[in-house]
Amino acid sequence: MSSILYVIELKINEGKEQELRALIDEMVADTGQDEGTIYYHWAIDNGICRTVEHYDSNESTVRHLQMFGSKFAECYMAAGEVLSCILYGEPDAAVKEIMDGFGTQYMTTVGSYTRAK
Repeated sequence: MSSILYVIELKINEGKEQELRALIDEMVADTGQDEGTIYYHWAIDNGICRTVEHYDSNESTVRHLQMFGSKFAECYMAAGEVLSCILYGEPDAAVKEIMDGFGTQYMTTVGSYTRAK
């Protein structure tokens, strides 16, 4: 089983940061209920929002992305423009089909270690 980790960088549209922060609160609460989530981190600085997301499998990644698509994607995409998305791991076709929509760059894993608690 391959874990999937990706980092997304979003340029926040002018006047949208507070809306994005409220949305982040909702997404964190929702994602925290998914046992397949290893790590989910959001940071904002100088009009840029960076997200680090780590899931225990392709299946967990797809489940999260489908939930994101149905509940949060419209508001998230209205809040800014995705500048980059970099994915680490061995994504299957289902993950790639969704992540390609973000212009994702896929990195080939040559070594990895994850300590699960």
